[in-house]
Amino acid sequence: MKLKLAFLLALISSAGLIAADAPADAPKGDAPKKGEKGAKKGPQKPDSVSDDDWKKFLAANDKAKEDAAVKSAEEKAKADPKDADLRKAAMEARKAAVLKADASLESVYKALEEARAKGKGKKKKGEDAK
Repeated sequence: MKLKLAFLLALISSAGLIAADAPADAPKGDAPKKGEKGAKKGPQKPDSVSDDDWKKFLAANDKAKEDAAVKSAEEKAKADPKDADLRKAAMEARKAAVLKADASLESVYKALEEARAKGKGKKKKGEDAK
């Protein structure tokens, strides 16, 4: 019995020493990817959109947040998050504000819509093929 206790104590103390050797600034792991818990929400860049166009789109999207019509539509959508029509109206208001700022971004919206359509066709994990 004493031998088992001594072995257990040795095992516990060695685990503590190993943990103490790890550097304090060691990375905790990879950052969450899009779609995973903890990931930043927002549109994901489609492959068909250039980096320059995407930067212009993100800048116009940020600017659109300040538009009065967008703010109003988003507040209504937040008040009733289950109402799909209000969410769609908020998205349309944001799209209108972005295109008002830069009409050349219509191609980005088309690429986003195509990517969403492809994403809806994918099967989720756990679904059986029929």
